[in-house]
Amino acid sequence: MDFISENWFFLLVLIAFMAMHMFGHGGHGGHGDHGEPDRSSGHTQH
Repeated sequence: MDFISENWFFLLVLIAFMAMHMFGHGGHGGHGDHGEPDRSSGHTQH
């Protein structure tokens, strides 16, 4: 428990970073298509 009480700020930042990374990718369908065109619908991203 000493680790948590001494480093609560860094743990909070780490949790916030992980939450933003997991939930902040809305709108493009997850991790599989970073910057790649959507081949299933036949159009490219601009």
